[in-house]
Amino acid sequence: LTRSLTITSCDQSMFEKAQGEKVTLPCTFELSEEDEGPLDIEWVLIPADNQDWEKVIIMYAVDRIYNISYPAKSGRMRFTNPDPKSGDASLDILNLKAADTGTYQCQVKKAPGIQKKKIQLTVLGK
Repeated sequence: LTRSLTITSCDQSMFEKAQGEKVTLPCTFELSEEDEGPLDIEWVLIPADNQDWEKVIIMYAVDRIYNISYPAKSGRMRFTNPDPKSGDASLDILNLKAADTGTYQCQVKKAPGIQKKKIQLTVLGK
């Protein structure tokens, strides 16, 4: 039996926070020896209103972090750990806004393994 990468953060998948607060969306993972490809981590926002496309908001690839900025999110989203390949790909969102409400998906890829975890975030008005 080969064991490939697994997402180990099994804690809550729904968060409610007030505007202006900070939230950490958990996404920890373990790799196995079978995983030989390059490590690739993506956080995708799946908008609540279905009017918008899914957006990659931050990714880690080839030992670099790419913060894909959208004006509304600029500077407020970052990996909790500055070195996500350590097994912690959790996402910090600072100064929450109502528009941050939606489903966030953490996707960790390292061939042949691929794992996804969805977290629902609701930002409440003050």
